[in-house]
Amino acid sequence: MSPRHHSSDVTMVRRAAGNLSAGLQLVLDAHLESCPHCQDRLRLFEATGGALLEQLPPAPLSGASIEKIFVRIDSATVAPSRRRPAAPVRVDGKALPAALSGCAIGPWRYVHPKLRWAKVKLPDAPLERVILLKIAAGFSVPEHGHRGLELTQVLSGAFSDGRALYGPGDLAEADDEVKDHQPRVTAEGECLCLAAVEHPLRINSLLGRLFQPLMGI
Repeated sequence: MSPRHHSSDVTMVRRAAGNLSAGLQLVLDAHLESCPHCQDRLRLFEATGGALLEQLPPAPLSGASIEKIFVRIDSATVAPSRRRPAAPVRVDGKALPAALSGCAIGPWRYVHPKLRWAKVKLPDAPLERVILLKIAAGFSVPEHGHRGLELTQVLSGAFSDGRALYGPGDLAEADDEVKDHQPRVTAEGECLCLAAVEHPLRINSLLGRLFQPLMGI
């Protein structure tokens, strides 16, 4: 699996700076696991950010700030002997990206006989808008637009959204500059995706709007 579609530089810079929401970062990290190209880009942006920080003049820290830093360090420190690798997350017998380890995957729910979704709840950010989508071959999701950033990682299968064809390992990125579109799964087989949105979508169909509050996107 060699991904052909990746995040924008802007989104990768936000990831390097720690400015992505937890949900969007989860999807991007799932993409990073199988994409050496984006791993190299992230290292480059992190190194660039570090070099820029080194050029800033030092600023004194208050005693309270120093204490907070040590509290965070202590809370994050775990003895190596006590660390246990998280069990792989599986759905329908398929292993999901390691980025999902620790997340709670809800049951499959139907929007349509050919479209199912499952809520992904992050342990430290349960209100994030993250879902798994399982879409039948040849079926289209409701037409929609965006109020912010949307990231979709293709785990299996493929879909086209009028801009490109996205296959396993590809990351589809859309924002409010992308006009209303209606991604459609290819005829070859079912598509499984991991998706997160920054703000609720603008869904045009009545059916989509009815299910939107339940799906959380």
